[in-house]
Amino acid sequence: MTHPQHPHTAPGSDAQLLRVLAWESTRACTLACPHCRASAVDMRDPDELTTAEAMQMLESAAELGKSIIILSGGEPLLRDDLEQIAARAAELGHRPVVSCNDGRLLTDARIASLAAAGIRHFSFSMHSEKEADHDHFVRVEGAYREALLAFARIKKHGLSFQINTTVLPGNHERLEAIKNWVVSLGAASWHLFFIVPMGRAAAAGSEVDLKQTQIDAVLRYVAAESDDWPLPVKVTCAPQYAQIRAALGKDPGSRGRSCMAGSGFVFVSWRGDVKPCGYFDLVVGNIRKTPLSQIYRESAELRDMRTPEKFSGICGQCRFNRVCGGCRARAYAVNGSFLASDPNCNYSAGQDR
Repeated sequence: MTHPQHPHTAPGSDAQLLRVLAWESTRACTLACPHCRASAVDMRDPDELTTAEAMQMLESAAELGKSIIILSGGEPLLRDDLEQIAARAAELGHRPVVSCNDGRLLTDARIASLAAAGIRHFSFSMHSEKEADHDHFVRVEGAYREALLAFARIKKHGLSFQINTTVLPGNHERLEAIKNWVVSLGAASWHLFFIVPMGRAAAAGSEVDLKQTQIDAVLRYVAAESDDWPLPVKVTCAPQYAQIRAALGKDPGSRGRSCMAGSGFVFVSWRGDVKPCGYFDLVVGNIRKTPLSQIYRESAELRDMRTPEKFSGICGQCRFNRVCGGCRARAYAVNGSFLASDPNCNYSAGQDR
């Protein structure tokens, strides 16, 4: 197994390469999910990055490598320049994808225009295989039905989509049924997300908070079973999944450390703030003041995140800290330090599970 190189290496090394850039193109959204990282609002803000600023961001990102560019939000389909931005990303050698949530906005005409701009893949957040449960969670009646209609349109255009499911108190015991439903939809992949207590999720309480034992049970179940599922599964914001797989003698399934925050992954907000990932309230720079490539290479905070030897507590001692590394965003949200231990991991350093 290979490990990330030390962050204080020359430009062009693995530590300096950007693999994924997530851009919060707008904070506006048509849904109202209680776990919303962005604490999304109804209307677009006039201070959003302009088309020209977005182009500059993509050009600067190209200096760090050819990346997957996640055009996200809020609801990115609310931006009428999304096609221009996607086309520029593709022209630069990036792979642009759209992370949206409202099927009503993904019409045949919009899919066709996005495809012409270079978009080949979409993601949708779906949190239940049950229509009433999903609609209640996103606070919009008909959202489930409209999403399914959008999936059919995506497939008709010969494009692909993935389903993102946040693991919640209301669905964690039904993951087998949800997985079968996701397969039946024809999704290309299924991504499972675990809550980081920030944004709206910080105050949502029992509707979104899982117990540590429940999180561990879900991760063990997915680690043990998912290799035999008919579609690929990715776990996000629970990097201990990698060490659980390693302990089971399975491929950890990640290149380098499982938590990519600031190390292969970076997030840019609707107003240009750069963060290690979207679940951080920690701002390490702003692209309106400093080029993204410079922030990514030179930020002291990002350099520290790339150095597992600097982690404290269990994450600092753990023999899996170059495979897992703990969720740096959750450590920051709960403990006030991005170098602290991930409070969701109950692994005891040096002790096999």
